[in-house]
Amino acid sequence: MFVLRSNITIGQFEKVKPHSVKINKSIYQYCDRAIIKVPITARVKREGEVITQSAATAQLITEGMKVVIKLGYNNTLNEEFTGFVARVNLSTPCEIECEGYSYQLRKQTYLKTFKNTTLLEVLQFLVIGTDIIVDKENIPNFPIVKIVFGNKSGTECLEQIQKESDHRIKIYFTKNLLFAGLVGLPVKATTKYRFGWNVIKDGELKLRQAVNQNITVHLLNVQKDGTKKIVTSGNKSKLVSNSITTTASAGVLGEVKVIKTSLSSDTTALQMLADAELEKLSYNGYEGKITCFLIPYCEPGYKAAIDDRNYPERAGNYFIESTEVSYSSSGARRTVTIGLKLTN
Repeated sequence: MFVLRSNITIGQFEKVKPHSVKINKSIYQYCDRAIIKVPITARVKREGEVITQSAATAQLITEGMKVVIKLGYNNTLNEEFTGFVARVNLSTPCEIECEGYSYQLRKQTYLKTFKNTTLLEVLQFLVIGTDIIVDKENIPNFPIVKIVFGNKSGTECLEQIQKESDHRIKIYFTKNLLFAGLVGLPVKATTKYRFGWNVIKDGELKLRQAVNQNITVHLLNVQKDGTKKIVTSGNKSKLVSNSITTTASAGVLGEVKVIKTSLSSDTTALQMLADAELEKLSYNGYEGKITCFLIPYCEPGYKAAIDDRNYPERAGNYFIESTEVSYSSSGARRTVTIGLKLTN
């Protein structure tokens, strides 16, 4: 028999009993979020003694408190979220908004110009003075010719990096470990799902087919003097000249996609972006959401090994892009969004 359990710590308060918990994580969002709903009044237990006088929860919980959320069944709990209190809403029940380690970057301001650097060096500068560790082993050697941070918070700097790469660069946290990269993201671990066994719902899982396997991607960088630099991934014979002005086209000879970026004019960086986009556009498989129990545990960056005995074509290994965990007295669910199909 599986009995739902939770162990939530907020600041100095341990074993906080919630009405409900919701946790969202994604490789497309650098900000992990959690919402904890608790009673508007609380009684604090100190050294085995229960204080009979009630206190307003909103007065006990303050912004910046460390938050650790562990959920699971029986005596087996997984650490689903680690972060900080970002806001306390005076609602009924009391709602505590929490943010992952991006909270520490949000509290810092940067005035800095980088020239002829790399993505790794920029991130290592941003995390100085925080508890954040940069995943330097897995971050690609992505060149950046120039980027300017003008009195921006750390999270605004991350947003700028994503925006100038047309959101091709993914930035996300695993607890306090910061990763940034392209489509070829490192796989953290593997979790196994079998339809009809440990998958509750699969109705939002859709077949994805590349419309035309003959895809060409052009990465276009336009410099201030009007000079254009173009790199191509796919059918390089389709690169006609620096006069490309369309954003996309398709026909019997295949699809052509043109992406503009201002993050880097470095040829190596542009080629990495183009190759990543081509990989994203040219695979066949499934994408969408499946709803599961809290076990087996997974988070963004995991590989989902899917087994479907009724429809074997759905089987395969997929990269997990996001997760949403919900927990309350009525039950607990993990909604898993899968994306790119992996070759192994």
